Amino acid sequence: MSDESHFDVIVIGSGIGGLTCASLFAGLYHKKVLVLERHFRAGGFTHSFRRKGHYEWDVGVHYVGEMNPGSHYRFLFDQITGAGVEWRAMPEVYDRFVYPDFTFDARCGIRRFREDLIQRFPGEERAIEQYFRDLIAAARWYGRLMFARLLPRALDPLSAVWTGIGRRLGMMTTAEYLKRHFRDERLKAVLLSQWGNAGLPPGRSAFAVHAVIACHYLDGGYYPVGGAGILADRIIPLIETAGGKLLTRHRVQRILLAGRRALGVEAVSRVKGKDTVRRYYADSIVSGAGAYITYEQLLPAEFRLPFREDIRNFPEGTFHVCAYLGFSESPARLGFRGENCWIYSGYDHDAMFSDRDSVREARIRNCFLSFPSLKDPASSGHTAELITFVDRESFKKWSGGRWRHRGDDYTEVKRQIAAALIEFVDLRFPGFANLVDYCEVSTPLSTADFTGHRDGCIYGLPGIPEKLAARWLRPRTPVKNLYLTGSDIAGHGIVGALMGGILTALVASKNPLPVIKLLIAAQRQVRHPEKRDVLTEMKCRTADS
Repeated sequence: MSDESHFDVIVIGSGIGGLTCASLFAGLYHKKVLVLERHFRAGGFTHSFRRKGHYEWDVGVHYVGEMNPGSHYRFLFDQITGAGVEWRAMPEVYDRFVYPDFTFDARCGIRRFREDLIQRFPGEERAIEQYFRDLIAAARWYGRLMFARLLPRALDPLSAVWTGIGRRLGMMTTAEYLKRHFRDERLKAVLLSQWGNAGLPPGRSAFAVHAVIACHYLDGGYYPVGGAGILADRIIPLIETAGGKLLTRHRVQRILLAGRRALGVEAVSRVKGKDTVRRYYADSIVSGAGAYITYEQLLPAEFRLPFREDIRNFPEGTFHVCAYLGFSESPARLGFRGENCWIYSGYDHDAMFSDRDSVREARIRNCFLSFPSLKDPASSGHTAELITFVDRESFKKWSGGRWRHRGDDYTEVKRQIAAALIEFVDLRFPGFANLVDYCEVSTPLSTADFTGHRDGCIYGLPGIPEKLAARWLRPRTPVKNLYLTGSDIAGHGIVGALMGGILTALVASKNPLPVIKLLIAAQRQVRHPEKRDVLTEMKCRTADS
């Protein structure tokens, strides 16, 4: 094996989970890491793209919480990027929840958010107070659960005891929790407005998943200056400095085994219409491609897995379409300041999700509106993104085609969906449609092409109670030297994938001390005086009552 084919670590996929792992191996352990990415751009859901030279959009990072100076996640991102990313705070109103007869502005700061809720819904004050206490409790339980998955399987009974407290609260569905605690349907709708960040409606999502995401944004939102693609741009040189490399247009088609030990991967690269198959070898293989792809597609079908049927029968995730818009003028002229807008046609989020196939008929029930250009001071053009969830069956007839070669009927369907989304927003914000200069639409087929996710789902395995109960979702796999990373073993979103990368490095490094020191140093950075004050106040109120 030549130096060009042998590495210390191979990472499959350049999403933030894989890049986090690669950066830690390179920086903390001085390992020679090879990252293989099937897309022609690195970054996974953190990459960005450009059209007409000045319109630029992110594909998955619309805002990130807890990036304020002094937060542990900011510290960890600075470590894996060499402190090369500047995070810009969004406006005080970072999320706007738009309903048919009212709008609720989410202001940064747990105290403001709580007080605004009580002022709008005074009859539910006690339930609102309890809600914030339960958010913290469920989020902490989720954290214990993630770290329990680092333990060897032989210690599962011990981890079950450690994670038992809070399990009932965390494992109920979000809808079940709200039904037990609240009466006002409008209040329930407001508290659920960010459910798209988890990719699941409240009737399916675990309350612990909802709690982690809700807590994540209590201090507002942040956006990377230069766009989401800056993350990969800053991490890749750190990998290369340690002797590693990142190769795009390299699709891993199988993991090479010797018995029950992983020793390398086989990847296909396509250059000038010709496929070339190469094998790469390493002491450790880390898959950031997700549990389903890793176990069902990259390992041989005859490889015995005790949980293979669980993987095959695991409920599907969610699917989306996104309209990427370029504007002739700044959307600031309509009053936007960079906040996200969650626009809904009713209060019942589960009912709207159940009717998601109506998108094919150009009937929009809900829409997420984001403005990359208003969040990023380095932006050279005016842009927005409109996202809504769809049923994967709506696009099944075109699944055999290639990107940009699926026919005129597919193009027409995308045009109709974009027109319906723009009209849906324009009804709430008159003049929006007049700003549109450019439009491009992605569907679940686009997601499948570039990520390989099953049928083009966006979030990997869905955050349902069954996922939290799945003991096979952990960094260690039944294959020696093969590890999982990313959001499937931790949480959703960019920070969930970041933590997935850190947990995997902790296990796969064989020497966890440097990562443990990193996590301790990150915790020492935490400065959330307002959050501590509010939680103390809430605990005192609980004791008094």
